[in-house]
Amino acid sequence: MKFFSFIRRLWLLALLPGCLLLAPGPAHAIAVGCSSSATTINFGTISGLATGATSTGTINWTCTASGNSGSTAYITLCLNIGAGSGGTSGSTRTMSGGTPALQFQLYQNSANTQIWGSLLSGPNPTPYQTNFLIVGNGTYNGSATVYGTIAAGQSTVTPGSYTSSFSAANSVATGSINVGGSTYPGSCPSADSGIYFPFTVMATVIKQCQVTAGATSNINLGTVPSTATNTSGTNNISVSCTSTTPYYIGLSPNSTASTTGAGTMSGTIGGNTDKVPYQLYSNAGLSAVWGNTATSTSVGNGVSGTGTGLAQSIPVWAKAPSANYTPDSYSDTVTVNVNY
Repeated sequence: MKFFSFIRRLWLLALLPGCLLLAPGPAHAIAVGCSSSATTINFGTISGLATGATSTGTINWTCTASGNSGSTAYITLCLNIGAGSGGTSGSTRTMSGGTPALQFQLYQNSANTQIWGSLLSGPNPTPYQTNFLIVGNGTYNGSATVYGTIAAGQSTVTPGSYTSSFSAANSVATGSINVGGSTYPGSCPSADSGIYFPFTVMATVIKQCQVTAGATSNINLGTVPSTATNTSGTNNISVSCTSTTPYYIGLSPNSTASTTGAGTMSGTIGGNTDKVPYQLYSNAGLSAVWGNTATSTSVGNGVSGTGTGLAQSIPVWAKAPSANYTPDSYSDTVTVNVNY
């Protein structure tokens, strides 16, 4: 009997390892996969002298959970946008295409106070961050608006097409996620999670000229006696054209619509029909007539120049051959035509 009891105890002990093998294993880890895309941010056609502009783009993403049956995944998603292919000027992004580069910036809010940055690259470390839930093996779709601005005051940029590309290749348009078990992680890892949304920022700067020829540009021949001859005077007109833009200026007296720069001044006293003739010139020697045969490709009898983006002062001379007319104040208006 004792021998049998001993054998039974050994048999019971031998069963114990089998009980351990039947114990339940660990729960499956929650996996979350995301895909994303972005639209082009196109500022369109902008003035080369004003340059200020705004535009928006959209980033869309879809995230799907697996291994999550019967529970909820708490997810923190960060969307990183770095410097872009155009690089930066200090902390400001730039588009390449001309000289100098066209400066712009991307923001997370419409007030343009929060720059959209990246934990992975670029001068600003603040990405777009959002929290959301996925229940079970479900899917979450989200989107965010990217606000773009081009700063005014860049009048020296040359006309042309400007771009900056944001792609997965240089890790400047990518997302990273963090998954929590019962609360939002609240931060994102400084690593690429393979959530790419390549896009392009673009703008076209057009040629433009502006002219200032108001009261400050008046040519005053002064007060002269009726015996005065060849009375002359000068003043300046101010022309601003985009950098490297050739321009050709023509002057047209309104009194005669003359293409030769010859006009007449009219008096102000009622009943005075006298007309005082004058001639416009482009040189101090009063030998180069300034008329209105200039076109967008040739100077004609006008004056030519090349824009710098800044105001350029251009002198104009006028001469009245004779003052032998009824005493009065005489004037005429001259139209300045800038062809480019």
